[in-house]
Amino acid sequence: MTPSGNGIMRMLKFMGVVLALGAVAVVPGRSAILDDGLPNADDGGPTLVDQGPNVDDPNLPVDPTDPGAGPGVVGPADDGLQCTRSRNGGATDVGVTASSIKLASTMVKTGPGASFLADSPTAMQAVVNKVNAAGGICGRLLQLTLRDDKWDANLGLGFLKAFIQEGVFALPVVPSSEGLTAAIEAGEIDKAKIPVVGTDGMLKQQYQSPWVFPVATATISTMRTMAKFGYDKGARCFGIVYDTRFRFGREGAEAYRNYVKTLKGAKVCSDVGIFPERASYSSEIQQFNSQCDGKCEFVAWLLEPGTALTWVAGRPQKGTMYTSGAQTLFNQNFAANCGGDCAGMLVWTGYNPPIGNMAGLPDVARYVEDVRTIDPKVDTTNQFMEGAYLGMTVFVEALRQVGPNLTRERLRQVLNSQTFRSDIASTLRWSEKDRFANKWAQAFSIVVAQGSFAGFRNERTGFIKDPAL
Repeated sequence: MTPSGNGIMRMLKFMGVVLALGAVAVVPGRSAILDDGLPNADDGGPTLVDQGPNVDDPNLPVDPTDPGAGPGVVGPADDGLQCTRSRNGGATDVGVTASSIKLASTMVKTGPGASFLADSPTAMQAVVNKVNAAGGICGRLLQLTLRDDKWDANLGLGFLKAFIQEGVFALPVVPSSEGLTAAIEAGEIDKAKIPVVGTDGMLKQQYQSPWVFPVATATISTMRTMAKFGYDKGARCFGIVYDTRFRFGREGAEAYRNYVKTLKGAKVCSDVGIFPERASYSSEIQQFNSQCDGKCEFVAWLLEPGTALTWVAGRPQKGTMYTSGAQTLFNQNFAANCGGDCAGMLVWTGYNPPIGNMAGLPDVARYVEDVRTIDPKVDTTNQFMEGAYLGMTVFVEALRQVGPNLTRERLRQVLNSQTFRSDIASTLRWSEKDRFANKWAQAFSIVVAQGSFAGFRNERTGFIKDPAL
């Protein structure tokens, strides 16, 4: 029996992503994948590759020194290859055949990082499904394998090394920052010359490899931006509580305190590190409160959501002007569980989330539509999921720019020579010398009504640039 048109589309969508949890392979979001609500096949998503000059958009800051990218010519001629399965050159590089591109990534579905990273694969899957439903890239379908490394550096390193040995073409997004950092530091990424495209920017090591292309604002950038905002608003006495186990906390806290030291008349009045996932922080809170002594005007929380909830339950002093949370705390579950204790708290992101009039921006609306095809109830304000969608889209658009003669080196050259635009974020452009494509962050506040979370409010700070970049 010949399958119907809808049946074929379901089959194509079902081919998109394999999710490996231990020895068990499942397809995530199966009910959503088999749903008939497929986006138009001719809708290629955000127009991220721009070969013209920058335009002036108040919502989307651009680097005034960036003249825009000209037409990109990458490598030799394609020797008559065409963007079709029968003429695409077949096995042009590791992990590439005439019909597929083999991809892999680690993710965080369990463990402490899952509270803000678990939904990232949903965004990745949404892009993969859409590409495959439209016939792939030059006739090649994307085959993506994901493994849960629990945000554990050693486990993640082992998975990534195995992926490289298995011959995957590239590592898109890689939501689990701990394992990726271990792989970068061990030289595995550079030695393999394998592209890692669209990462979450949590750790500074992502900005030190010529093969890694972060789309997020770095944690260190966000922390400096927070401090700049507070100082510009009049704060001079700063406090910070940070995670001592995971690197994002240690690196971010160092950037924060070092930047505050450069500000005239400012100082870090209270500086306390805590180990995550403890039942109580009474002694640490007593230390923090004693150091602040009611005078901390701007307080930063650099914690994952579960630890932050335990911290706030112990009644630590908040900033007399602002209490501010890093990207890890920009999600609805944290805000809802914190409730009145987090009323008015600022949370930061390097993207335009679907909040207020930003929800009507074309690329932001498309993001929401695409991820809800997989999971109608997913938290679309989660900045890590939005970043995963953007990162996967950047990766796909770069594949399209390379064309049929697909190689890792040609992909790297395209990413280093093109400018990517989407109204999800500021203009993204990498170069051999500057890996910080996204240098901006903006603040939203947690709104509480009658003791319950009532949404996020745009504080209209606009995108603020990292003052050190």
